[in-house]
Amino acid sequence: MAKTKHIYILRRRREGKTDYRKRKNILLSRATFISPRITNKNINVQFSTATLKGDRILASAHSRELNKQGWKGSGNSLPAAYLTGLTAGLKAKKTGLEEAILYIGLRRYIHGSRVSAVLKGVLDAGISVAADVETLPADERIRGEHISEYAKSLLKENKKLYTSQFSKLVKGGLKPEEYPKHFDEVREKILKSYGEK
Repeated sequence: MAKTKHIYILRRRREGKTDYRKRKNILLSRATFISPRITNKNINVQFSTATLKGDRILASAHSRELNKQGWKGSGNSLPAAYLTGLTAGLKAKKTGLEEAILYIGLRRYIHGSRVSAVLKGVLDAGISVAADVETLPADERIRGEHISEYAKSLLKENKKLYTSQFSKLVKGGLKPEEYPKHFDEVREKILKSYGEK
């Protein structure tokens, strides 16, 4: 009977958390890296640098911080991803950081995704990141105009579905059709709180 060769796969690779090839390149470059993490409810963005004792966090932002600026929208939507990236970028800028690279582990970078919205927020904060501008979401989507248009069409066609789909937003005091206006207000507050306006 022939022996089968066992190939050992590192735990974090098995769990889908770490791409060791990318990780090695980041360590060798000694660059600061941005790690966006998106869950079902929130978004977390960290600026880190690798050290022998582990990663050292230089600046971070969580989508729950947006509530302090008056954000009433979803914590993991495309607009929230942009605002969280903007907040993290402004915090990093205050620490003297000027450039970084994006590290998303084993996840694929998708054109117009929430990860690309985080990246656009970081770029708008003034941090230099190597990125293809064409892969970033359009300003209309970042402002939540797609959410607003969908809400308006539902309000006309199916008010019952509108009420169930947007119950959390309405309960929180935000009409979904006013998403872009609300986004602009919160963005202005964030910029002012970091002395950018």
